[in-house]
Amino acid sequence: MERQNLNISQYLWWVERDSVLIAYYDSSTDKFTSPIAGQTITLFYIQRPDKFLIDGEAPERDGFSGTDEYLEVSLANGLMTNAVMLEQECEIPEQFHEALISRVVANGYERRAETIQLASYFLNKYAVGVRDCKSYAYRGRDGSQTSIKTQDF
Repeated sequence: MERQNLNISQYLWWVERDSVLIAYYDSSTDKFTSPIAGQTITLFYIQRPDKFLIDGEAPERDGFSGTDEYLEVSLANGLMTNAVMLEQECEIPEQFHEALISRVVANGYERRAETIQLASYFLNKYAVGVRDCKSYAYRGRDGSQTSIKTQDF
């Protein structure tokens, strides 16, 4: 967003270098100021899963240091070892692993013209898995689901 398009005073935010930056823009002075000290700011975000590390890889690419824990595994020596690598657990629930495999198989079948129909079969299986995954995400773990029903009066 360009400054000349900002014609009202408002709080703005942007992401830069793995940080969330917040400022108040005053259109009368054309200046940005930081929020007032002690002011409570609430951020809502979608948490992305941690990436798996392979043998000999350091966690610095994700902003971790050697003293942190990564996927419930201590990184005291700063590198992922082969034994520790096998202890990593996927954050995607098990019931959706088959959908991921269906996508990989579909990508393999798409490479040859003779197997395009098999690719569409596995893409359909993947689409069903994604739909189930999205409904699982919006459902309480007790089986309930949040929904809003409209009514006419």
